[in-house]
Amino acid sequence: MNAISQVLMPPLLSRALENRPVVLADVGAAGGIHERWSMLDQHLRVLGFEPDRRAFDGLPKQSNRVWVNAALTDHEGEAKLLVTNHQTNTSLLPANRPIIDRIYQDPSDFNVIKEVVVPCTTLDRVSLIENLEITALKADTQGTELSILQGAEKCLQKSLMVVELEVEFTQLYSNQPLFAEVDLFMREHGFVLFDIGNLLYHKWRNSSHVGGRKGQLLAADALYFRAPESLVEISKNNEECIQLLAQYWAVCTVYGYTDLAFEVARESAGKGWISSDMMKSIDAWVDSNSRQPILPKLRGRGRAASWMRKFADQVDAKHHSYWINPLGNI
Repeated sequence: MNAISQVLMPPLLSRALENRPVVLADVGAAGGIHERWSMLDQHLRVLGFEPDRRAFDGLPKQSNRVWVNAALTDHEGEAKLLVTNHQTNTSLLPANRPIIDRIYQDPSDFNVIKEVVVPCTTLDRVSLIENLEITALKADTQGTELSILQGAEKCLQKSLMVVELEVEFTQLYSNQPLFAEVDLFMREHGFVLFDIGNLLYHKWRNSSHVGGRKGQLLAADALYFRAPESLVEISKNNEECIQLLAQYWAVCTVYGYTDLAFEVARESAGKGWISSDMMKSIDAWVDSNSRQPILPKLRGRGRAASWMRKFADQVDAKHHSYWINPLGNI
């Protein structure tokens, strides 16, 4: 057990990760995994997917990383990848030009420079081939997130604890499913929307210098956790339940939601999924690692914070894109 894990989670749960590490499926892996996952150290395995060869060739080569140069969808076969001027706009879906041309400052970022036929597969199939039970899924694929989920139904049912998705509120790509459809699918599969962060507001092309900072809400990252009561449904015995709780605690910690992990542990103890002695150990760890607020709850603190935000809006340079509210508590 390493020192980092002792800080992140109770030692009894940390030891459980030695036999069952967290497995992250990173779909749209350009640039590598988010730095938040590095805190899990040797308790992390990565299965990454990146169809764009430009980004795939730059992915780091490490023993606990498996990279797949393919698109992830809801079926096996081939698909046409539309490679765009700006790499992050590359998608299996064509850009919705009436929307893009109206809103974006430089619509040419979405211009297709070439079309490449790429293999496509499903998360259920690759996880079976690689013999990996997926714990966490991050998908950022420019409009095809719902089809990825539809190809991951077994993972959703049997092993996934947390899902981070880019979602859109307007169709930047032709016929792409929007947030409402994605959210309905996740709720139907027993997942709870816990956070929405990295909200992207975009000023329309000819008005970036007019009005306040925010423009139209285009996209965000949505964070879903498995409903706590379904943990016992995917465990075969008490030992496996402890391993699953350890994975749940680990992914909660990655996003800064130790409070959720603690609540799930308490529910697990109340239903007999973990022993009372283990719960006492978890309680003791929480007591010793709980932080006190740095500043007291001073009267007028909310008004002061509001004033500072307004002041920042005035002194900050105007931009056509504006991101607010980072995902999670970290």
